[in-house]
Amino acid sequence: MIIKNRVDLLSRGDAGGRAVVLAILEAGLQAIEPYARTRRLIRREGNTLRIGGCPDADLSGFGDEAIDLDRIDNVYVIGAGKTVQRQAQALEDLLGDRLTAGALTIKRGEEVTLKRIEVTEGAHPVPDEQSLLGTRRILAIVDRAGERDLIFTLFSSGASSLCALPSDAYSLDDVRTVYRLAIKYGDMSIIWRVMRYFSLVNSGRILLRAPAARTVNLLMSFKPYLPWAGRVPETASWITPWPPGPRRLPEAAREFRAARWWDELPTRMRRAFERLDPECEVPDLNEFRKLRCSFWQPIDYRLLLDAAAREAETLGVRAAVLGNWWAVQSTDAAEMMVGLARECAERGAPFAPPVALISGGELTVPVGEATGVGGRNQEFTLAAAQRIAEQPGAGMVVGSIDSDGTDGPGVQLTAGAEPAHCLAGGLADETTWAAAAAAKVDLKAELERHNSTPVLRALGGGIYTGNTGICAGDLRVVLVQRKS
Repeated sequence: MIIKNRVDLLSRGDAGGRAVVLAILEAGLQAIEPYARTRRLIRREGNTLRIGGCPDADLSGFGDEAIDLDRIDNVYVIGAGKTVQRQAQALEDLLGDRLTAGALTIKRGEEVTLKRIEVTEGAHPVPDEQSLLGTRRILAIVDRAGERDLIFTLFSSGASSLCALPSDAYSLDDVRTVYRLAIKYGDMSIIWRVMRYFSLVNSGRILLRAPAARTVNLLMSFKPYLPWAGRVPETASWITPWPPGPRRLPEAAREFRAARWWDELPTRMRRAFERLDPECEVPDLNEFRKLRCSFWQPIDYRLLLDAAAREAETLGVRAAVLGNWWAVQSTDAAEMMVGLARECAERGAPFAPPVALISGGELTVPVGEATGVGGRNQEFTLAAAQRIAEQPGAGMVVGSIDSDGTDGPGVQLTAGAEPAHCLAGGLADETTWAAAAAAKVDLKAELERHNSTPVLRALGGGIYTGNTGICAGDLRVVLVQRKS
């Protein structure tokens, strides 16, 4: 079981409804286990590596690949992110002694399981010196790769902070300020939109450092990517080896100057945008077209949602998949999903109970200056619990998890906090609000402080998985068991 504390979660509240929601969440996670998905995509037949057999995973559109290892001198594995170790383990097991070397940077606190690939533990969500060290180790491998070498790249959620290296003109403190602004304003796009102009590795730069080598890029991203159909895309992404997109530094500088966070950017970065420093511009897309590279996405959000829906139907519950929601605030998402659940309970429309409302994507929480410990899924759960308590009677149960198992920053950004396992998300039902009152927990005040983790721990509603190695965004379920 991926959800480790299931027994404890079922020991309180609406045990029957909780069991249904936990089963739906578990099924979604089980369907996208990265080790199995990677081994399904990549196979070894003697000295031939075969990549493919999964048309939906072929982003670059070049078709299945067959790589003769007798024509390869060195095989390297590099990458970074919260969920790359299981993919790397699959490659270690597959390649055996043919794996020359590798370097990964993972989130600090995750158990290291690799034996042939060097692992560095960095900080997330704000990079630290170890994040930079891990990136330098990755570049040391890339810089020595030649035309008879093969590089597998593995980048997933968390790579933006775990694979971070600015040029010498900018400091780690400059970089950390950008990441803190993203957290403050609840807009993670600030990181990749700004850092693509100051990073030595982003926007495909990492691949341009080994232009002669062949690369197979395995992406673990919660966002869907459209297949290239054999043509390099002109849409940028936060994924490190992804093509840079068109050059648009002047337009970006104008957009940033109008942003509410502009005055809070480090002075050196603002000045670079103001003078349109050519050293900051992304690589020319034509350089990228010359590379020998392919891109595959063995896991995406659709597998997660489809498996969750199938499990709901198996349990005799109608599954209503509401799609993927990006950059919606957790409290707003809770209002929308519980509001729809109330309609189902009161009118039997648009879906008659029993029904499980399911959504994915990635929510956001603008924390401002708050110093609470929590995450977007935990905050969604408690905000939903507050709204469910206002109109009980339909047997509503809500569960929400980050598929990678680490919802939010945990304790990294909270000075003096006692270290504790990071929760994957939360579980609540119609009894949660009363349980908080009985425990003398002011749930409304704690939500305003964005302090969801201590509350869920106190109420026995925190879902714990440990790092799952999965990257498919969030999975949210609101169960309506009957008409009210």
